[in-house]
Amino acid sequence: MTLRGKRLMGVLLVCALTLTPGISAFAAIDESQESEKLYMLGDAEAEALVRVLIKKDGADTKAAIKPDTKYAFESDLSAENAAMLFEENSRKVAAALNNPNARTITIAEGACQLLEDFTNSYLEVYLTKNMPDLDIYYDLSTNARKENKLLAEAFAYQAALAKSNKVESIDSTLNITKVTPASDNADEILFYLQRTLHTDHGEENSGTWFLAHIANTADGYKLLKLWIQDYAYEMMQNKLTRNYLSKDVEISKDALAQDIFNEINSNYENNLKGPAENNM
Repeated sequence: MTLRGKRLMGVLLVCALTLTPGISAFAAIDESQESEKLYMLGDAEAEALVRVLIKKDGADTKAAIKPDTKYAFESDLSAENAAMLFEENSRKVAAALNNPNARTITIAEGACQLLEDFTNSYLEVYLTKNMPDLDIYYDLSTNARKENKLLAEAFAYQAALAKSNKVESIDSTLNITKVTPASDNADEILFYLQRTLHTDHGEENSGTWFLAHIANTADGYKLLKLWIQDYAYEMMQNKLTRNYLSKDVEISKDALAQDIFNEINSNYENNLKGPAENNM
């Protein structure tokens, strides 16, 4: 079982959410300062040249955040409206898809590397079928970040367990779409993760939008918050709030993994029985 990543930074401009990126060129501008990747992306009627500059970490790197700093975009899961968050962030995805203008996107080398490493671990769950450990990618100095990490872990685990096909290897492409300063110390990064799952029943191609808030910390670049454009992600957030947080029950990662495992197995057994047997 292998996880193969083709890490290409870019923007996807498409019609009807069909993503078809192509690389027109790659050039090293100044290896001591930055590298540049060029993409010609477009729909049937127009193309846009998108440049992604990967800035070397150095003197202009954002200052490290102070521990326990809380930003406006952060909140505990129980205080967050998952449906409203989905609508708000989906509008950001739509705006990026509908932007026809040529543009240059700059991302810090450390932030870029963090996303590459994170998405590797995120996809690896399809191979291991184990609850992932995403601790190293997060700054966990606040409760909101700890809860967001558990949400991401639970969603990734549920998605992998729900797949009945055996995944033998994975190819992936990371497409950086937009980088927006969220504060003096943190950036909001919109990206699209394309993936091909090589299974025992053939290849499965799909992709997912992510919105990540990333900051430089004393331990390097770390995630502060992650959102995934998937209704199952919204449902998982509501489940954690309803089954644990609203009852003042501390979320145990092991217990959460067991709950997800039991639910997937129960659904699988019910599907095998069929509706007639389930109603007996």
